Amino acid sequence: MKLKEQSQRCLSLSQQIVYGSTDRALLPSENADTKRQCFQQEMEMGRWRHVSTPPPESIAMDPTARWQRRPSIDEEAKSIDYRRTDKPQGNDWEVLVRRILLNTDQQASVYLQQKLKTCNTDQKQAIFQMVHKNAYALMTNRFGNFLVQRLFEWGTPDQVQALANVMDGHILALTCEPFGCHVVQRALDNVNGETKTRMVMELCQHIPETITHKYACHVWQRVFEIRHMHQSVSVMQRVHQALQGKWTRVALDETGSLVIQNIFENLLEPDKRPVLDEILSNIEEIAKGQWGNWVIQHILEQAEQKQDRERAFDMVLLCGIQLSMDQYASKVVEKALSNGGPCYMERFIHHISTESRSYRPRIALIDIASDQYGNYVVQWIINNAADHHKISVCRLIKRHMVSLRGSKYGQRVAFLVEKTLKHHDVTTYPRH
Repeated sequence: MKLKEQSQRCLSLSQQIVYGSTDRALLPSENADTKRQCFQQEMEMGRWRHVSTPPPESIAMDPTARWQRRPSIDEEAKSIDYRRTDKPQGNDWEVLVRRILLNTDQQASVYLQQKLKTCNTDQKQAIFQMVHKNAYALMTNRFGNFLVQRLFEWGTPDQVQALANVMDGHILALTCEPFGCHVVQRALDNVNGETKTRMVMELCQHIPETITHKYACHVWQRVFEIRHMHQSVSVMQRVHQALQGKWTRVALDETGSLVIQNIFENLLEPDKRPVLDEILSNIEEIAKGQWGNWVIQHILEQAEQKQDRERAFDMVLLCGIQLSMDQYASKVVEKALSNGGPCYMERFIHHISTESRSYRPRIALIDIASDQYGNYVVQWIINNAADHHKISVCRLIKRHMVSLRGSKYGQRVAFLVEKTLKHHDVTTYPRH
C-alpha cells in the first residue's frame, strides 16, 4: 500500500513540471473541482503567467497546458548573479532591495553600494526610489543600513532630504536600534543645519533614557562633536538641565563614561564646566567605579584648566591610601603618579610613609604593599620612580620584610625590594 502511494506521488510530481513548482502535490485521487479552484486562486494571486495559447477549461487537469508558475521575488533574486552583472535591468533594483530585506543578503547590499559610486544619474535615481520606498526597513536592517548611509553620503541634496524626512518622528527608535543608530550618525553628518537641529531636538526630549543607552550613546557623542547654529538654547544646556545632579551616575556607567569623556574633549569651556565641577566634587566615588576611573584618568591627563588638574591631583593625594587599595581606583593613582612628575611623587611617598590607617600602627606603605591591588602601586613606584625615590621606598619597606613575606601579595614587593637594593648596591651595614 505504501509503495502504491509513493508511486502516485511521483506521478503527480511529474505532472507538475508544467507548473514549474512543487509547492503542492496534486494526487490523481483529488477531484477536478478542487484542482480548478486551487488554480484559479493562484491565478488571482498572480502566481501564474501565460506563455503560449489560452488554456482550455480543463486547465487544472491538462498536463500539456502552456501555463507557467511565476517565480517569487526570492526565486528571481536567486537566479540573478548580481555580483557579476554589469547592466541589470530596471526592475532588478527592487529584486535586490527585497533580497536585502527578506534574506539579509550582504552581497546584494555591497553590489548596490558599488553601483551608487559608478552609475549614472538615472540609475542612481532608480536605486534611490527603491531604497526610499523601503527606507525605514533598510535603516534597521543588518546590511541595509549601509546602503542608506551611502545614499546620505553620495545622494543629491533632494535625495538626502527625502531620506531625512522618513526619519522624522522615528529618531528615538532609530537611535536605540543597533543598526539604525549608525544611520542617524551619518544623517547628522550630511543633512542641512535646519534638519540637523530638528533631529537633535527630537532626541533631546529623551535625554535621561538615551544618554547611557548601549546604542544611543554613540549618537550623543556625534551630537557633541558637531556645531549647532540654528537653536537659541545650546544642546548642552538642555542636557545639563535633564541630568543636573546625576552626572556621577552617568560617569559610573559603561557607556556614560565615554559620553562624559567626549564632552570634555569636544565642548567649549562654558558648556562642559557644570559637568566637570560635579565630577570633581565626587572624585573618590567615581574613581572606585569600573568605568568611572577612566573619567578621572582623563581629567588628570587632559584637563584644559590647570586648576582642574591640580584639584584632581590633590584629591588623589588626600585619598591616596584608600584609592591605592581599590581594584579600579589604583589605576587612577598610577595615572596620577605617571603624570604628576617627581614633585608629586615625593609628596605621595611622604604621605603614605608618614600616615597610617586608623586601626594599624605601622605606616600605610606596608598595608598598601600587602594589599591585593595596592602591591601593584608600590611595584609601579619602585620600577618607575627616580633612583632616590625608589631607594627611599625600598629602605622603608626593608624594615617590614617579615610581615611582607608572610603575605601572599607582599611577597612580590619583598622580592622586588631585595632585587632593587642589590642592584643599587644598598646595604643596611652601618657606615662610619
